Amino acid sequence: MAKKKCVMFGLTTFAQMLRVYMERYSDVEVEAYIVDAQYKNSDEFDGLPVEAFENIEKVYPADQYSVIIGLGYSKMNDLRKQKFLQVKEKGYVIQGFIHPSVIESMKECGEGNIIFEGAVLGYNVKLGNGNIIWNGCNISHESVIGDFNHFSAGTTLGGKTVVENNCFFGMNSVIRGPKTVADYTLVGAGCYISDNTEPYGVYVPARSVHLENKKSTDMM
Repeated sequence: MAKKKCVMFGLTTFAQMLRVYMERYSDVEVEAYIVDAQYKNSDEFDGLPVEAFENIEKVYPADQYSVIIGLGYSKMNDLRKQKFLQVKEKGYVIQGFIHPSVIESMKECGEGNIIFEGAVLGYNVKLGNGNIIWNGCNISHESVIGDFNHFSAGTTLGGKTVVENNCFFGMNSVIRGPKTVADYTLVGAGCYISDNTEPYGVYVPARSVHLENKKSTDMM
């Protein structure tokens, strides 16, 4: 059975990795990379042709190809959002990816979401557009996730949590439900949030301390 044809936006290591995942675990084949003309320094990347985004309709028409956004969380996910919207304006479907090991009972799942190994999205979770959910995340029952959020590995959301848009969650961060994480919130790695956040807020845990007068062999 022929695979669906797709082009990857971005010349990043994340895009390369995403290509491997998609071709190994989905029915989608990446046939080229695209990038804004000002960043096109070569006609080839990762063994595939590179085309300027401005010319995409001529070479990879929207009725034959979808586009996957191979960009990460730069500028609190605004770059990802910008390119997502520009691609949509040209009439393309934004391709998503859900790893086969994901466990989900979602009520809604929007467009262009990327979900990696072992993530759990519980009962009646609603997921918007353009989110990246890394391995081992746990989004508990009836949580509502907006658009263009980045969940690093091991993020946990308690039940009925609301995450608005353009938020970033560091590794192993925890949100106690039911709370609201406001637009553009940055939650640092290992942070525990027990109350609603403020828009554009930055939340970090206390730093780990090096006990200079101790050796590991003195402790255990």
